[in-house]
Amino acid sequence: MTGPLWLTVAAQRKRLGLAARKVLSQGGQLALRGVPDLSMDLMGRLAHGAMLTQGAESWMSSLAGHRVQRYAFAGQGGSPGKQGRAPPVLLLHGLGGSASSMAPLVPALVPVAPRVVLLELPGHGRSPDPAAGPLSAREYGAVVIACAEELSREHGGGKVALVGNSLGGALALFTGHERPDLCAGVVGLNPAGAELSDEAVNGLPRSFSDVNAGAAQMARLLFHKTPWPFWLVARDFARHWGTPTVQRILDDARKGNDRSLGIEVLTDLHVPVLIVWGTDDRLLPLRSVDDFARIEGARVQLLHGCGHIPQLERPAATRHAVADFVRGLL
Repeated sequence: MTGPLWLTVAAQRKRLGLAARKVLSQGGQLALRGVPDLSMDLMGRLAHGAMLTQGAESWMSSLAGHRVQRYAFAGQGGSPGKQGRAPPVLLLHGLGGSASSMAPLVPALVPVAPRVVLLELPGHGRSPDPAAGPLSAREYGAVVIACAEELSREHGGGKVALVGNSLGGALALFTGHERPDLCAGVVGLNPAGAELSDEAVNGLPRSFSDVNAGAAQMARLLFHKTPWPFWLVARDFARHWGTPTVQRILDDARKGNDRSLGIEVLTDLHVPVLIVWGTDDRLLPLRSVDDFARIEGARVQLLHGCGHIPQLERPAATRHAVADFVRGLL
């Protein structure tokens, strides 16, 4: 069943390229006639199958009182807990995303780390919605800390490297601040969490009455050059952006609740930190880098010609930066 679908998807590449150029030429009016309007759920099932085919473990269990989906790849980075080896790695996706958005990093990390785990936050991917409603950023943080604690126990009580994009980057930094005893190091890929102006906060999209226009706007905000597979789910992503799971985090930001990690976090983080920032991010302002640069000892690497999701738009450069950082945590 998936074979013919993937052939159909592959056949859309030329049409998607033409549609993308038309988007730009018409000022953001999406022209995707004939291009499948695929659901994120369907693409998630395909990604799930692909990860299993590539050897991932897959399981659902409770963390901090929430059912969550996880995937794990056995690494080649030596025996767990043995000194002189890189730490296990926990990968954290962004708001509205799923584990598959972090999967491009796995091939570079498997040769370095003893284990690579991808967590799907509550209400994202295959993880069910929380029974009591959408979570705040700090509630997501409790889930991430519980996951890092479990991964640490599995590896002899050693520390864990956390790598996150957008909201996932903020949660990785939050964990590094709250539990430095757990964190060997943190990588933020265009992380959220820096101070945002009222203008920046109010510019965050709410919902879209026209999914075509919404798809075009989200592509413009997230990418410098939109990867062609995104167009397949762009309309459903625009629909999903208006869901309570996404809007709870954005509403908190608009109201000043959890708007940022706080200056105390940015100035009191005492673990190795790498910030990789796509300079053409239109969702978060470039001046965010100045806040993250204040973290003691933080390294900042700018990726020009790249938007909000470096691991999707510039996978080779991002893999290289992340793997080198993790390798340096020996």
